[in-house]
Amino acid sequence: MAPKARNVTQREIARIAGVSQTTVSMVLNDRDGSNVRIPEATRERVKRAIEQSTYVADPAARRLAGLDNQIMGVFTYEAALSPESMDFYGPLLNGLERAAEQVGCDLLFFTSSPVEDGTRSLFHRKTRLRLADGCILLGQQMDGDDLKRLVDEEFPFVAVGRRDETTAKVPYVGIDYVSLTAELIARAAELGHREALYVHRGRNSPTARDRLQEIHTSNASGGPRFTLVDGVDTIVEDLARTGATLVFAEDAFLAEDVALALGKAGTVVPEQVSLTALGEVRGHRVNGHPLSGFQVPRQQVAAEALNLLQQLITTPSDEWAGLDTQLLLAGQLELGETLVGRA
Repeated sequence: MAPKARNVTQREIARIAGVSQTTVSMVLNDRDGSNVRIPEATRERVKRAIEQSTYVADPAARRLAGLDNQIMGVFTYEAALSPESMDFYGPLLNGLERAAEQVGCDLLFFTSSPVEDGTRSLFHRKTRLRLADGCILLGQQMDGDDLKRLVDEEFPFVAVGRRDETTAKVPYVGIDYVSLTAELIARAAELGHREALYVHRGRNSPTARDRLQEIHTSNASGGPRFTLVDGVDTIVEDLARTGATLVFAEDAFLAEDVALALGKAGTVVPEQVSLTALGEVRGHRVNGHPLSGFQVPRQQVAAEALNLLQQLITTPSDEWAGLDTQLLLAGQLELGETLVGRA
């Protein structure tokens, strides 16, 4: 069984290297190697002692000693490489790969933690997080306690997607879904839609709440009035009951499920009811029509996340407060052909 991860103390490094704790402290804090009071041979003994403790060594100490591995970790809370998940994760992983090549680092996927009840545990005993200089976190939903622990331990990491699972200041790069959803609702209003359904998956992730925020705003401000629907089982009855002329779906796959359920009941998209997705729609078609929704720069998100991680790794933690560590990138509407004027 792998040993439990912990921080190596300066006293332990000193014991391994056969030097005083004061000498270890001087090496760790002499970032550019200019302290001539420490012989090079002694400096190398200290560095080798830290290298011997790679699995458990404090990453801040390793950076100060010039022992960066040039390895960026990638942790996914859900299985990322299955055929079902590649539509979401594929562009992100592609963006990470390209960005890692540009900065000259390797990517290490943490896959030893098993997926249990649909999610992985970041601090599972098998997750060797400290093998990497820092880590990119991917997932629809993340554990707030995990995020807070990483912040408290000053471990360099960046989450993909806006995070609010903890009050700790989590570094993240994501998409501004609030603005995109507001733009699509305004477009629907211009086309004359007054009653609509919002079909969602019941998720409680930050991005799901961002979308829902604008749905509620529309209801409160006199825009198109949305009825919330959890799944597609009652979609036909809900359309008839509300008189809705438009369906918003939380993502493209759910929109395709909506179109299939409506088609079986004899309701045709977009001739009889308009349909949009509040997510990436490139490559998705309904009844031969390109689906209306968003274009989101997921490759750019991943690249920006890795660049931010590189900044955190190369910046002392007491200077992180001066960095812009929470970024939301703009997407754009993909009007497609399934959002049309009210019939």
